[in-house]
Amino acid sequence: MMLVFLAVIIATLVPSSCDAFSASGRRGSSIINGGGGRFRSEGVIRMVDDGDAGINVPLDDTTLLPPPTITKIDDDEENSQTTPPNTVFTATPITITPTSKFIAAASPITTATSKRNQTKVNSATLRFNNRLNQLAKNWDDSTAPKAEALLLDALENYQLHLKQEEQDGTSSPSSEYTKKNNNMIIPNTISFTNAITAWARCTRKDSAKHAQALLDQMLHLYSSPKNNIDGKWDHVKPNKISYNSVITAWARSNERGSARKAEELLRNMYDFYNNDSGLDIHCKPDARSFNAVINAVARSRDKNCADRAKFLLDEMGRLYNEGDDDLLPDALTFGAIINAYANSLEKGASDKAAQLLMHMESLYSMGFEEAKPTTFVYNACLNAFAKDPLICVKNETQEGDGGGNSTLSLNRAEKAEQLLDSMEKRYNEEKDWRIKPDIISYSTVINAHANSGTVNSGVNADGILRRMLHRYLMGDTKCRPNAIVFTAAIKAHSTSIDATLSLDNSEEEEDEASKLLKQQQIKASAKRCEDLLQELCLLYQLPGNDRSLKPTSVTFELVTGALTLAEDWEGVKRITALREEGMTQRD
Repeated sequence: MMLVFLAVIIATLVPSSCDAFSASGRRGSSIINGGGGRFRSEGVIRMVDDGDAGINVPLDDTTLLPPPTITKIDDDEENSQTTPPNTVFTATPITITPTSKFIAAASPITTATSKRNQTKVNSATLRFNNRLNQLAKNWDDSTAPKAEALLLDALENYQLHLKQEEQDGTSSPSSEYTKKNNNMIIPNTISFTNAITAWARCTRKDSAKHAQALLDQMLHLYSSPKNNIDGKWDHVKPNKISYNSVITAWARSNERGSARKAEELLRNMYDFYNNDSGLDIHCKPDARSFNAVINAVARSRDKNCADRAKFLLDEMGRLYNEGDDDLLPDALTFGAIINAYANSLEKGASDKAAQLLMHMESLYSMGFEEAKPTTFVYNACLNAFAKDPLICVKNETQEGDGGGNSTLSLNRAEKAEQLLDSMEKRYNEEKDWRIKPDIISYSTVINAHANSGTVNSGVNADGILRRMLHRYLMGDTKCRPNAIVFTAAIKAHSTSIDATLSLDNSEEEEDEASKLLKQQQIKASAKRCEDLLQELCLLYQLPGNDRSLKPTSVTFELVTGALTLAEDWEGVKRITALREEGMTQRD
């Protein structure tokens, strides 16, 4: 049966009557040449100095929270605050104490058995913190309330104990009885942070509010002069892990305005570090703090969210240049901002996305491995090209051949194809799976050609489809075809027909030969739409194939519309019969 599947794929590779075109000779060329501003390749304004040797590892808090990741852009994350259009985006810069010299690395303090706390924490507190740590590892809607209840009960008992000490006159800045009493649970920074982490991983809608409330309680106990007399509550002082856990909770929240709250918390974190913590390195925001906030802002779908996220990225660069070696964005951070530009649907957003990609390439070329573009980043930039409202507008790009530069005029779809060329070439040279093109890469470029709406959209889309199918036949399972990529190719041929008809309407006087040629082009494109649908239906009906190959109603409607424009009424009848058969074959 696999042989039949491969036979259908091979049939797709055979050119049809409408594919009289030559392969593009642009493979491997750069899509960005001489962008504007700080991303110009001749003199990029770097976030790092050429002499910097490497990237410092952030504080190890893997036992509490994993690094923030980007998986899927959620449509329901939005904010009500917007910036008026056509205005310059401004924001308040994050400030740090100028006299402070940041330490590149800090000793880990994350677990209950940390050396930093080992001599100050009794055995009951250690057991209690380990129990909270285990609870914090669960991803559900019931564990976090249990962890918080345990923490608050222990906190209440400890407060009663302190009150009793005051009444007995035995209270002191560091009560020796309390420290030596192994049966007394003394909630500390780790206790609160574990409970906050549990809320950050909780699936309830109000999880971020609960995490924020626990952080506020820590700040109240530690910072209030009325409560923290003689340093009685120094052991609940928030650290960067406490703040990062709450920021992550807001970043994961679907609540309206959550991205703004994550931004505000980052600034509060800097205020606490500068003013209240005495420049304690364990309270200083790190790359994880920024990355979580940038991800939250970029995913918010708020107006100008991409520019807000870009501003925070620039802040990381400024602080890095001022001496904070811990602040270096990773590929996921760049990818989140590029994705935000793609989803913004703003005119020219793809150019901003391409500039960010170029900046990543610049950082990676200087030795920063974490900034290396990945498949996710490339796909996000391809998506920005495909969704740009100016996709049909051509602009100039420079292409050198070693003996000089020549100016080409390319639309966004052609730039997307050039980026895919570069992606393929780079993978073939480096064999790095992190930059390997997948079906999303190819389907996005095909969709870009479909959105471009030119007379060559279908031809160009067929070229990309054949490249993808060739990779699949050579054993690349990440390029396995599905209904989405076939539908995008059909859409490209359908838009080619529309473009051809619009050219026909714009010509008042046209000879019969030209009219006949255009009719033949329309019929050939419509026939290609039908052929692609027939192949997709055959693949879907083969036993053992997944439902990702099932044609949708949109697929059938596109083909029917194309055949109608071509006045192929017999073809319309065939598609109608195929739809009745195909939609009931495996339902």
